[in-house]
Amino acid sequence: MDDRPLATKLTAGLTLMALGLAGCGAPAPVVNDPIPATANVTPASAARAEAALRRQAAALQRTILEGAIVGAAVGGGLGLVFGDDDDARRGLQLGLLAGATAGTYVAFVQRRYLTRGQRLKQIKADLDRNAAEMRTTIQVMRDVLALQRQELADVKARLAAGTASNADLQAELAQARANLGEMQKAIAGATARQSELGATRGLTRIRNGASPIDADLATLAAQIDAMKQIANDLSSQL
Repeated sequence: MDDRPLATKLTAGLTLMALGLAGCGAPAPVVNDPIPATANVTPASAARAEAALRRQAAALQRTILEGAIVGAAVGGGLGLVFGDDDDARRGLQLGLLAGATAGTYVAFVQRRYLTRGQRLKQIKADLDRNAAEMRTTIQVMRDVLALQRQELADVKARLAAGTASNADLQAELAQARANLGEMQKAIAGATARQSELGATRGLTRIRNGASPIDADLATLAAQIDAMKQIANDLSSQL
């Protein structure tokens, strides 16, 4: 029996969590600070929106498998602090081993969870987390689109009035293309996640051809369509 004080065990657990997050690439914090479409564009507001877009695009490059492995590590770390140490270590080792040797999210779920019920619970949790991240990304993309439209309209108006140069327009177009590139990166990441999550359908209980995650997968497909529409709208401004 471990007689270490709780403070010592808490420190050890938090250290383990930090190492797990750093090593596996934890999902980025959800950024939900939308800029209203009617807001006046300032360099600060534009920079803030574009930085949020870059964060979300980078976050969606992380796979569902990466997030699941991090979850196994963090869960085991908390168990070391608040639960039976031997059981927590065993669970942590099994979780990390399953993640390290799986290769795919489907294989990870198969190896870590034995029953369909356990597998469905994990898959639904990952679908829910992904859906929340997608909602945030869509909002950020809409913010950037609104700001970019306003900035492009402003520089074109100033160009027509003779208060801006063609170089100003080209600089704004270059920034718009960069933002479009980030949107396309986010879409690529979301599409890869869709493939990962869709492949788990066979791990759930199929009744009359339907799976309990079909509605979640349909929502994900609709979210990707929304992202593509936003990107197409920005592309049409170029």
